[in-house]
Amino acid sequence: MMTARRTSTLLLAVAGLWVTTACTSKPDMPKATGPSELGLSLQVLASPDVLNTDGLSTSQITVTARGPNSEPKPGIPLRADIRVAGAIVDLGSLSSKSTTTGPDGRATIVYTAPPGGLAGNADLGNIVQVGFTPLTGDYANAVERAVSIRLVPLGTIVFPGQPIANFTWRPTEAYEKEEVTLDAGLSKDCPLTATAPTDCFDSPTLQYEWNMDDRNIILTGRVIKYQFPQRGDYFVKLTVTNALGNKVSVTKQIDVLARQQQ
Repeated sequence: MMTARRTSTLLLAVAGLWVTTACTSKPDMPKATGPSELGLSLQVLASPDVLNTDGLSTSQITVTARGPNSEPKPGIPLRADIRVAGAIVDLGSLSSKSTTTGPDGRATIVYTAPPGGLAGNADLGNIVQVGFTPLTGDYANAVERAVSIRLVPLGTIVFPGQPIANFTWRPTEAYEKEEVTLDAGLSKDCPLTATAPTDCFDSPTLQYEWNMDDRNIILTGRVIKYQFPQRGDYFVKLTVTNALGNKVSVTKQIDVLARQQQ
């Protein structure tokens, strides 16, 4: 009888120990590492996506960030890099190498083509990629999205029957509320027989339309004068139309500086 009781007591003790262990042991749980970025997507567009290697031609690049339900994602910090054949190379330049998406989920930077020398250079088929990487706290696993821009030597591509849009401004170092002169004198018209830029010419029939990127103000004329109201980066778009009704546009960034207080 005593042996049976001792055996029963021993079994109950072992069972109790097993229950206690089972109740107090917890499986290892992965620690939280921050919000998931799996639903973040980037769309990158460049306009235009073919540039002359003249050191002046520019492309406006727009990045749109969206969430898992295609909703705009504001406040996403981005890093921008120029790549050639997969390697980061400063072939040309960016207005900024870091930016953040705005309330509409968009961010914009400007790429400027590198200088390439005189017209008639060999076309080597150069293509640069401007890539954007979201800085979400895990750079190694962040997914880069890129857009390709074709670089062509001066004189390689001419569109017969279409104008060439280009402009300069002075002073080149512009200040807020200072009168700036914008001149579309570099614009040309190309006849239907044109095969090179030297075949294009100044034409009194060209029409010029300027979008000043300030409350969508539109001005006309080959030479205009304008005062930028405050400091900042302005994207000025010139559209040139020839007698055939063909239109070509170019957009350039003008950095307007704040006046120093006297």
